[in-house]
Amino acid sequence: MLPSKDRTEGHEGREGISILSKILAGPLSLIGEIYRERMRIRAEAKAQERQIQAALAERKIELIKQGLTADMNWEMEFARQASSSWKDEYTLIVVSIPAIMAFVPGWSRYAKAGLDALSAMPYWYQLLLLSIFFATYGIRYWRRGQTDT
Repeated sequence: MLPSKDRTEGHEGREGISILSKILAGPLSLIGEIYRERMRIRAEAKAQERQIQAALAERKIELIKQGLTADMNWEMEFARQASSSWKDEYTLIVVSIPAIMAFVPGWSRYAKAGLDALSAMPYWYQLLLLSIFFATYGIRYWRRGQTDT
C-alpha cells in the first residue's frame, strides 16, 4: 500500500471538481438569473391579468347598475305615457280578432281569408306590421337583455 499516492490522487480529484465548478459557475449563475427573471416576469403578467379581470368585473357591475337605472327610467316614462294611450290595447285587440273569429262558427273562413290577404301583401307592409307589434310589446323585453346602455 502506498498511502502517499492515494492522497495525491484524492487531492487531484478535488482539484478537478474545483476547476469544473469554477468553469460551470458562470453559465449556471447566468441560467439561474435568467430563470428567476423569467419567473418574475410571469408573476407580474399574472398580477396584471388579475388586475384586468378585476377592472372588467367592476365595469360590468357598473354597467349593470347603469342599465338597471336606465331601464327603471324608461319603464317610468313608458308607464307615464301609457296611462293616456290606447296603443297597447288597440294592438292587442287587432291581433286577437282573428284568433277569436277562428272559434266562432261560420267566422273562421273570414279570419282565414283576412290572414291570406295579409300574407299576399307586399313584404315591406308585413314587416311594417311586425315592427309596430314589436315596438309595442317587444322593446321592454329586448331592453332587459341589454347590458351596455
